[in-house]
Amino acid sequence: MSEQPRSIPSGSVGLDALLAERAIERALLRYARGVDRMDRDLAASAFHPDARITLGGTVADRDTTLDVVFALVARRTMTMHYLTNVLVELDPADPDRARAETYGIAFQRSPSEPPHGNIVSGFRYIDLVTRRAGEWRVRERLTVSEWQRVDDLAGQWPIPEASLRGARDGSDPVSRPWPPDCRGA
Repeated sequence: MSEQPRSIPSGSVGLDALLAERAIERALLRYARGVDRMDRDLAASAFHPDARITLGGTVADRDTTLDVVFALVARRTMTMHYLTNVLVELDPADPDRARAETYGIAFQRSPSEPPHGNIVSGFRYIDLVTRRAGEWRVRERLTVSEWQRVDDLAGQWPIPEASLRGARDGSDPVSRPWPPDCRGA
């Protein structure tokens, strides 16, 4: 006799926790994509409007921090953020509060000669995340720098001209419309 799979009730704490964790991870990913694609609105959507962010020893509100971040990345020809280990801890005393620790690596390119702007860095985000009106966003962020190195451009393999390349002006392939439905084709 085979055992029937058990379904998880929609109101269960386990499912609610999984949904909260996923929503928090998606907020973090929106910030990374927003910075890399130079989409300020998308990056801002990861934070509550009154968020406080510590970056480089400075504590500021969301919009002031984004002014600084976007001024820095505008001087680069490319940035690419990899968010790797994401550990979300839901507050057992408050279902609308969580803490997330996220490890990351960022690559940055600049048209200037090395070492100006051609760096690879390791960092962590330690975020206090809250749910307001059903939406999870970062309320407080600590950016922790772990390591940084100059990226030797002379040792890099050139990208062939015919290759599809990323863009930061809204023309990136990820911004293309969804293809037409091709089921049954």
